[in-house]
Amino acid sequence: MSETITATPPAPGEIYPDAIGFGFAELVVLLNLQRGPAATASAHALRVQDELEEPQLLSAGASSLVARGAATVEPGGELSVAGPVAAVTRALTSATRRMQLTLLTADSADSVLSIESEDYRILLQPRAYLSWFAMAQRPDISPAEANFFIVRKHIEDNPAGGATLRRLEDTGGRQLLIKRSGDAWAVGYNEPSAAGGPIDEVSGLSDAEVLDRIRAIRQD
Repeated sequence: MSETITATPPAPGEIYPDAIGFGFAELVVLLNLQRGPAATASAHALRVQDELEEPQLLSAGASSLVARGAATVEPGGELSVAGPVAAVTRALTSATRRMQLTLLTADSADSVLSIESEDYRILLQPRAYLSWFAMAQRPDISPAEANFFIVRKHIEDNPAGGATLRRLEDTGGRQLLIKRSGDAWAVGYNEPSAAGGPIDEVSGLSDAEVLDRIRAIRQD
């Protein structure tokens, strides 16, 4: 099978399924649809950067996508994806912003990647066996509001929990920490240069004030 792969994005108004699952090797294939700096950065965010060039993974991923109807083989041997799968591909390979949200409880940490390109915005959540679930972000709210929605829902379900947000393009590694403090919000910043030091906390914040800080860490 040829390693030349094409992707046809969906029409702007096309409806996504609630979520699409992708295996580890399948994501490696999707990231090879349009190689470039954006795809490489997304590979780092997904922690598959070391596997992008492995022929066996590419073959296994392509076979898996075809077997479950997520891709087709064109007459010339190229692998082609369309519709929502192509939208996920386009987001990954042309993203300009990747936000890592870590959702914390007393004994666990879950993560969400918010991947944003000029045309598409998706959320990715890791699952068992190195798989990921992709879903479209809500189109009726801004990306910053979508990030805050995830954090707020997590803390509603886990009142003693918290969350961190980091823009992965920010090489400084600065993180925004968010939790509830009474009837309001409290935030702080984790600075890599001050590892192990105290975190200055600002409490008594409203939803709007937290959203402003999310926009700032996102560099909107």
